[in-house]
Amino acid sequence: MNKKLMSGSFWLSFGSIFSRVLGILYLIPWLYMIGNPHQQSVAQALFNTAYTPYALFISLGTAGFPSAVARRVAFYNGENRFLNAKRLTKVGFMVMLASGLVCGILLYALAPVIARNSPVVSLQHATNAIRVLVPAIIILPSMSIIRGWFQGNQDLKPFGISQLWEQFIRVIFILVMTYLVIEVWHVSYVVAVYYSVLGAVIGAVASYLYLALYYRKQRGAYRQAAQESEPLAPESLKHILMTIVYESVPFVIVGSGITLSQLVDQLFFKQIVQSTTHYSANAIQYLYTLFSANPTKITTVVVSLAIAWQKPRCQFWLAVRVRRENELVS
Repeated sequence: MNKKLMSGSFWLSFGSIFSRVLGILYLIPWLYMIGNPHQQSVAQALFNTAYTPYALFISLGTAGFPSAVARRVAFYNGENRFLNAKRLTKVGFMVMLASGLVCGILLYALAPVIARNSPVVSLQHATNAIRVLVPAIIILPSMSIIRGWFQGNQDLKPFGISQLWEQFIRVIFILVMTYLVIEVWHVSYVVAVYYSVLGAVIGAVASYLYLALYYRKQRGAYRQAAQESEPLAPESLKHILMTIVYESVPFVIVGSGITLSQLVDQLFFKQIVQSTTHYSANAIQYLYTLFSANPTKITTVVVSLAIAWQKPRCQFWLAVRVRRENELVS
């Protein structure tokens, strides 16, 4: 078990760090293919305008459920109530399916409002870029529950590898489609931005497929755990949901704080600059790209380097503690 946890901790750390580093390195060839500095500035502004509300809606769509589900699954497994853990995960999965659908509809409807208040020149281009991400909003919340299930079962490896796989497929899709759009099909670089944003959807689907295959591989172990489990203890659906929601609140506050502040910058930057200067729309878009696009990506790498080794260690020692407590009880 300790070997499994250490391996999982390594993959969780490696996946978290490398996926963010990869998210910066691909910008070098991507920007080179986009074209001249003006086109690069416009492309990054559109890209970032779409991704900031997308990240916030992902935070709100998941609402801390994966971490809360992982905690409850670990708790039930500690009491040898695997059937209750499985039922809890199924309920959480259905809730996240509904949450993803609602958030996807909201993002689609609010896309023109977000684009209108964002520091971009073309309202239509920004609206299209935001709406391209709607399928990813629908998919990711339910996928996060599957990650929470593995995490709760002290199996951190699929969590880390799925992150890495998602980013890798996303980056490959972005670079290949950008090359085809600009160098082969000779279409506008704005279309290349649309395909680049779509990379988040492709990466999410790839990660979903990996997790589904990994779950299928583990079905034998889960079947045995179900046979050895205590009988399913009756719990009301309301009690299950209230427990998850209660444990999710801290994760929502912490997880969405930075993204929310970035969205505030995006929605009010143009209005503030317009009211205090005489800069053109193109100049405001350029300034927004300078202070918001690339620095944000670099910050995520620094933060991941600072905390990536701490989270797996916490998961590892928590799992060891639960195991020792179970041994004492038995």
